[in-house]
Amino acid sequence: MPVPSLRWRMRYLNMMKSLKISALAICFVMAGFAPSGNHVMGTELPSVTILHMEEDILLYVNLDRHSHGLKPLSLNNTESNLALQHSKNMATGKTPFGHQGLESRTNTISKKVGPIEAAGENVAMGQMSAKEVVNDWLSSPGHKRNIEGDFILTGIGCVKNKTGMTYFTQIFTR
Repeated sequence: MPVPSLRWRMRYLNMMKSLKISALAICFVMAGFAPSGNHVMGTELPSVTILHMEEDILLYVNLDRHSHGLKPLSLNNTESNLALQHSKNMATGKTPFGHQGLESRTNTISKKVGPIEAAGENVAMGQMSAKEVVNDWLSSPGHKRNIEGDFILTGIGCVKNKTGMTYFTQIFTR
């Protein structure tokens, strides 16, 4: 199912608020429209805290890039699917927290999207909002280099595990 535009979601949320429907009810109604990357491990519906998290991370990353005169990154489905899978693997303990398998993810991107000249990856875990995770990355020189680097595509995947810990992965390529 296609993801509704930000303008549509804002109109919908404002309409729901005017009807005095609770945020939880909004979450359940909106869950059917959530992009495939939003998951809570072990449940059917995404939680309110990660609903549209990938879009919000992209927004804050591109706002930072814009403030430095850089072109915005474009979200790529192949990269997002790989970022989501890496976050799932970390959330379930299949892969340790970190960048294990980045070379394999880069090779897959190259096969599906075309040759890539450079790649980077940011990961994080915690109970953070999109703005908080991007701010944390921006306070780290290596992560900041990726966000403000010479990249054109990105993929973002966020997963919350059964204990409520969210795992974030953002892949960058050009």
